[in-house]
This record gives sequence, structure tokens and C-alpha cells, in this order.
Amino acid sequence: MKKLFSVALIAIMMFSVSCELAQTDNSNEKAGVTVLTDNLINVPREGGDYEIFYTIQGSSTKVDVTTDNPEMFNVINTSAQSIVRLSVADNSTMPAREGKITIACGGASAEVTIKQEGIEIVSVEANQFIGSYYGEKFGENLGHYWIILSKDGFVNNSTVRGGEYFRFDIVAPAPADLNNITLPDGDYKFTPNETLDEYLPFTIISIGSTDYSNIDEYGEAWKSNLVDASLKVSGNRMEVVAVTETKKFNITFEGDYKISQFIITEYISSLTEDTVIDVSNCDATVSFYGDYWECGYQNWQIEFLSVNGLYYGPYLCIDFLNESTTDFTGTYVASGFTVEDPTKPDFRPGVFVPGFRLSDEANNMMGSLYTINNDGRCIAQTTLYEGTVTITANADGTYTIVIDALDDAPEQNKITLNWTGNLY
Repeated sequence: MKKLFSVALIAIMMFSVSCELAQTDNSNEKAGVTVLTDNLINVPREGGDYEIFYTIQGSSTKVDVTTDNPEMFNVINTSAQSIVRLSVADNSTMPAREGKITIACGGASAEVTIKQEGIEIVSVEANQFIGSYYGEKFGENLGHYWIILSKDGFVNNSTVRGGEYFRFDIVAPAPADLNNITLPDGDYKFTPNETLDEYLPFTIISIGSTDYSNIDEYGEAWKSNLVDASLKVSGNRMEVVAVTETKKFNITFEGDYKISQFIITEYISSLTEDTVIDVSNCDATVSFYGDYWECGYQNWQIEFLSVNGLYYGPYLCIDFLNESTTDFTGTYVASGFTVEDPTKPDFRPGVFVPGFRLSDEANNMMGSLYTINNDGRCIAQTTLYEGTVTITANADGTYTIVIDALDDAPEQNKITLNWTGNLY
């Protein structure tokens, strides 16, 4: 009986296995593809790596993965069963786009849509041109040009509400005729600061004045740095591409234009008469920098900045030294410069540091100075070269600042200010 029981048990077990095999035999099962992840993937402009998971039904195991937009996908990896790995390319210079990934197997298929953010494309026919030439600043026969293109953005040489401005620092061969300066014909490419190893001809560089600027309906100025740019010059026609984080501008300009030579003087001030400093449209701040100049004394700085921004109005800086880390009031006299080095201020307590030039450009100065800017162009500048600055604390928490100074022009001009207000 025991042996017969074993045989019966084996028979029952064999029957059970054969039933299970019959239930899992999918040779006649209908083919199908099921996507386990979302059928819509939203991708930012910078792209990225993504995975699509799926399952298949039916006897076929051969899977084909295709796309209708191969430029959108850098890599499609299907080496692993039931997963598609893909890399979506960067789309920082083009409009929004989409593509489909199709997963097919045994006559069945499923789709996944990839939608990627892009930027807005804007066409501009510029009709205004402003250009300056700063000389062979970057090497022999290598000129520095600066241009602004705009469409109706200037009225009587002043910016207007709603104005848009495309500004470019350009390196190109120096002009043969300084009385007739134009941009040399050629194709110019953008070189970001972080990749700038040397200055090369036919390049657009970003040293502070290459950007897209605009004035909004309230008269407030805004600036967007460029992430890419190109320029094609052919005679009096220019074709420009300027790319910000959110927009791509295709700009054309055609017409006669003039680039003015920027004359570098031995003195900083461009004033031609006595000047009363106007800071009525400025915010005022005071900052403590400790021993910034590494001279053993405490450095303070009071700044008046136009509410429209550094490049769009007046800017006044008073840079001074004392021996206190808490009190900045007092009367300060101009420090002058050392006998050993006429470019180095004579640091000591109770002085303000005269404005001095770090380079040949107005926006590369340090010390105590006053500038007036219009859409990034410095239209007036001066150093507080001699004289006194008095800072008084008032009982109501405000401060009074009185400037009685002279500039460094050959025929010196008087520079004055009598201001009372809050310092932040």
C-alpha cells in the first residue's frame, strides 16, 4: 500500500505541473506593450536623462524603439529589457519642441511623448546704431569696439520707456582710418568670460557691457546677460543673434553708421563746469569693509545708486578711512597719492580715497567718484580729487553729507553736495 500511494502521489504531482505549464503557455496570447511610467514626460530647457519602463505581452521578445525627432535625443539605450534609457539634448537656443518614443513588439506598440521647454524667438529690425572705439586695448592691431543696436530706443540720445538695447563688446582688427571707423567684415563669435583665455579677432566678449537691456513701462531699466551671440558684418549690413535665458533675438541692421573714437585723457574728469551732484533719484547705503586696502585702517563706503540701476543714472561713491569699526562720521580730506607711486593713494585715517582709474574705461574705477550713465554709456564722470567730505549724524536718525571737492581736470571744476537723508 505504501508503494501504490507513492505512485499515485507522483501521478497527481505530474498532473499538477502539466496543468500549470498549460496555463502559462502564451504562444497564442495577443501581443501587447504596456508603459508603466507616464505617457507624457515634461523636460526643462537644459534637457536631462530619463527612463521609460514597460512590459510586453505575447510570445515575441523582439522590441524596437524608435523616435520621430532624433535631434531631440542624444542617446536611446534599449539594451536592458523592459526599460528605455534616453538623454534629452539641451534646448536653450530654440523654441519649445516635442518628440515621441515608440516602443513596438510583435505588432503592438505604445508611445511616450516628450515635451521640452524652449525659448521665445523674436525678430528685430534695428534702425539705430551707437558705436565707440577704445583703441588697441587688447594687443597690437587688435581693436576694442563697443556697439549698441536698437529699434526706436533713443530719442535725442536718451533712452525711452519700452526701449530695447542690444550691446556688444567686440574684438576685431584695428581700423586703418581713425577718421572713418567701421566694423571689419566677418563672422563674429561669442566667447564667455569663463572660457576666455586670450583676446582673438572677430569675437564678441563679455566684460560688463554685452547684454540685452530694456526700459519697462514704468521707466525702470533691466539687464539680461547673454548666453550666446553671433554677428555677421557685410558692408553696412549686420545680422546679429543674441540669446538670453528666455529669448533668442534675430536682429538685423542696415544703413550708414559711424563709430566714434573714445579719446583717453591723462585725467579722469569729463566735467566742463562746476557741478552740483544730483542724487535725488538714488538710494543711499553705507558699508563697512574692514581693512579692505590692507593698510592698517578701517575702510567705509557710502554709495548713492540710481533707482534704475548702476548703468542707468547717477552713481556717487565716497570711499574713506578711519580707525573705528562702528562710527563713520567726521570730516575727511582727500588722501592724495604717494610720492613713490602716483597711482597709489596715501592711505591714513581721516581721508577719503580719490577716484582712480583701473583701466582706460569709465566703469573701471575705484575710490571716490561720480558718474552719470545713460543705458550703460558713461556720459559724464569725475573723481573727487581734492577737498573735503563731512558726514554728520542727526538726532532723528538721518545723516547729512556735505561734499566740497575739486576734480582732476586741467582747469579744475568744483564738485559740491549738501544732502540729508537715511543711510541703509
